[in-house]
Amino acid sequence: MLHIRCGTDIVADLRAGGAPGEILVWHDPLCLGPTPDVEPPAWYDLRSAFIAGTFDMDAAGIRRDLVAADARLASAHEHDEVVLWFEHDLYDQSILIRLLAWFADHPAARLSLVTAHSHPEVPRFIGLGNLDARQLMELFAQRTEVAPETRGVGHKAWDAWRAPDPSALECLAGREMPGLPYLAAAIRRHLEDLPWVGDGLSRTERMILRAAGGGRTGEQIFRTLMDAEEAPWMGDSMCYHVIRELARSDPPLLRTDADLAALAGLRRAVVVPTPDGEAVLAGRDRVALTGLDAWVGGVRLEGSHAAWRWDPAAGALRRG
Repeated sequence: MLHIRCGTDIVADLRAGGAPGEILVWHDPLCLGPTPDVEPPAWYDLRSAFIAGTFDMDAAGIRRDLVAADARLASAHEHDEVVLWFEHDLYDQSILIRLLAWFADHPAARLSLVTAHSHPEVPRFIGLGNLDARQLMELFAQRTEVAPETRGVGHKAWDAWRAPDPSALECLAGREMPGLPYLAAAIRRHLEDLPWVGDGLSRTERMILRAAGGGRTGEQIFRTLMDAEEAPWMGDSMCYHVIRELARSDPPLLRTDADLAALAGLRRAVVVPTPDGEAVLAGRDRVALTGLDAWVGGVRLEGSHAAWRWDPAAGALRRG
């Protein structure tokens, strides 16, 4: 049996609870950065460069990890069952559809899913990492087999995630998907990180700028985001990355005395909106002001014109 989980948060409890088999820890945060439709080795080069630059890590080591993870997937057919452990949020659902796409093309003997968006014993459920060994093993006993139809839906969603045109993703965000009850909401949250009609900020950027009002530490801003999200999905380093990007924009929208070369320093550093940041929060278009150089999945955002925007009033995409 092979268990696949994004991160190490439940690994010790799975082992303590007696989960049989091996565990593959998935480290690639597919909810962030470029995910265009390119194949290896270009995929490994692109993702490793992004992850290393975002989190101040070694690109060569990240690339080796990405290659090794795919090698483990390639041998998944040697196991009698593969169990996917993914909750309801954007982070988990983005990785889940990538894996479902893989297993649609490379069938395993049996593919199962452990998922949840709440737990009766946890008042504020953030994810499976909130659960202890007993609770995890109870969920393990209730795991559901992933039908071929669900694998196909995951494949379709992953193809749409990687496309330069997000229209197909928008269609998926408005429908129920068999076996994947949390995917539509996660896709919508993903699309909300396109520039918005009006101020040109993504939802995450706007939340951070507002949270920084009056001056707050990076850690305080992160905690505010966690409380504000319907399904919290960001790690603290992800939040600090967005803070750093807003502080590095030209002109900067955030100001801090922290050394921006060291992401971890933003945890304790005080962060304050600049006058330009305040102007953007008041409605000035940040795309025209600072320009863009970013990816939202397969959508490339660059220059002073956003090809796609999110219209929050309509809950729909708009061409820029």
